[in-house]
Amino acid sequence: MNTAVARRLALGDRVVWIGKEGAEPAKLGTVTRITAHAVEVRWDSGTGTRCRRAHLYHLRHVNGAETLESGHRAA
Repeated sequence: MNTAVARRLALGDRVVWIGKEGAEPAKLGTVTRITAHAVEVRWDSGTGTRCRRAHLYHLRHVNGAETLESGHRAA
């Protein structure tokens, strides 16, 4: 499943991090780099994170309309 998720991602895609219920807040970010073993995301808060393929099931694509509704600007 994680390889399939990585294949659907492209540079510049807007994604949201969905963590465990209540444990982590949802984060909105942009994919900045894709390698064979990891995906790097720059979050809107300014920090960058390298997500290993094992953790890609936490990432979800965000549509432009969803981004604008939440008050964030698309990159």
